[in-house]
Amino acid sequence: MNNFKKLLSLAAVLALLTGCFIPALAEEEYADVIRIADDNQASSYDLHKDTSVNARNMLRGTVMEQLVTLKADGSIGPELAESYEVNENNSAFTFHLRKGVRFHNGKEMTSADVVASLNRWIESFSTVRNMVGDARFEASDDYTVTLTLNNSAIMLLDMLAGAAQCAVIYPAESIAAVNAETGFIPADQLIGTGPYKFSEWAVDQYVKLERFDDYAPYGDPDAELDGLWGYKHAYTGTLMYYITKDADTRVNGLLAGDYDFAVKVTDANLDRIEADDQFTLYSQQTGMISLVWNKRSTDKYLRQAVQALANADDLNIVNYGVLYDNDPCFMEDGQLGWYTTAGSEYFCQNDPEKAKELLAQSSFDTSKPLRILYVNSGGAPAMVEILKQELETIGITSELIGQDRSTMTKTRTDDTAYDVFFTTFSSVPVPSLRSFLSADWAGWSEDEKLQEMMTAMTTAATKEEAFAQWEKIQEYCYADYCPVLMLGHFHQAAACTKKLTGYNVFLTTNFWNARLAK
Repeated sequence: MNNFKKLLSLAAVLALLTGCFIPALAEEEYADVIRIADDNQASSYDLHKDTSVNARNMLRGTVMEQLVTLKADGSIGPELAESYEVNENNSAFTFHLRKGVRFHNGKEMTSADVVASLNRWIESFSTVRNMVGDARFEASDDYTVTLTLNNSAIMLLDMLAGAAQCAVIYPAESIAAVNAETGFIPADQLIGTGPYKFSEWAVDQYVKLERFDDYAPYGDPDAELDGLWGYKHAYTGTLMYYITKDADTRVNGLLAGDYDFAVKVTDANLDRIEADDQFTLYSQQTGMISLVWNKRSTDKYLRQAVQALANADDLNIVNYGVLYDNDPCFMEDGQLGWYTTAGSEYFCQNDPEKAKELLAQSSFDTSKPLRILYVNSGGAPAMVEILKQELETIGITSELIGQDRSTMTKTRTDDTAYDVFFTTFSSVPVPSLRSFLSADWAGWSEDEKLQEMMTAMTTAATKEEAFAQWEKIQEYCYADYCPVLMLGHFHQAAACTKKLTGYNVFLTTNFWNARLAK
């Protein structure tokens, strides 16, 4: 674990240093293109609908912005809003918009765009829809929008700032252009207000983002970024994200000078990069590892049995090497106000005998295979193969269904196509944003008791009351309902040439202020 500790210390240093303001230098000293080796592509890049890490990491704050965004301590900062007010009951919200903000098509942003965008966001996102009920955003004038509820919505600002289904603002025309067949905004209508424009998407090859010269920045140009909040300089003309699914290819390309930055450096490549002083390597805990159960095709006894059986170390090592933690909380370590170990005694118990007892109570037909859906790239295939071997020890055979990410994302919405799927979830600011707890998201957590507890949490009058409900939810998920097989938390390592400076490390690596020396 020595390498891992070194990586964490580097992450701590970078979190403090890499977001800092760098005084402007002669333009000719810097390259006009930064080349990023990304591990995969999204299915749509429509952030209201697409929950993929790739889409969010690439576009949130870069191409598309929100009314509010996250600061480093988890607090909320205004972005497209100049300011906002919340009444004492957390049931009425008023947002005053910044004036003079331009979309990439040249149009000024007004309340009509915000209302169209955020009401579509509500309709697309069951968790927030359940919280606000029939309430929707309304325009008071061209630069003021309001949302008035019949109940407390103490987590609304957190959801607007940090949801995996991002509450970004599109022009109203982009909302009107939604493809009726797919439900997504077409690629040529992915228009935002950020410092970069969505310029070109060559499927399976690259995504090109180009600087938006009419960007309207906010914050202090002489101050460092605070999380995702602050002044965006957009020094670099073009950000090229190359779709490079193979981890070795990403690292080889970085070392050869073909890329300037590589995401998801795997455990097998850590030593190679650490040994070369021309490159920077860092890691941060990024989210949770899990298999999401299809609750329509499985019962809780089967799910409890696999939870009793699973050996988290054996499963995680083949995928993440040293880049994981056996931490049972559904939120990340260090998320003050939400971290809990409730139900941790049920976490991956490595107890085959208990698993057999629980399986005996299940209606699952062991003459048929358990259908396990996963993305057939990275370390997932090795991980599900280990799970298959573990399941055989209690008499369960498995059908492994490996697909590319786009296909798998579609397949998981078909409740007849699988029994469980492997995925990861990136960090979220509040637990109501854990999509596997939603009745409408893939896996369908339609359990009445769970949804009643979720509503009680999201409509709590105080954060203390909300946390008390959250502890009950996590306990119930572990001890009884088992919507997911929780396997712990992953760390993502990334690497770049030391010629690259000014990037910001928060949740992901953000390139708003990055520059590459020639």
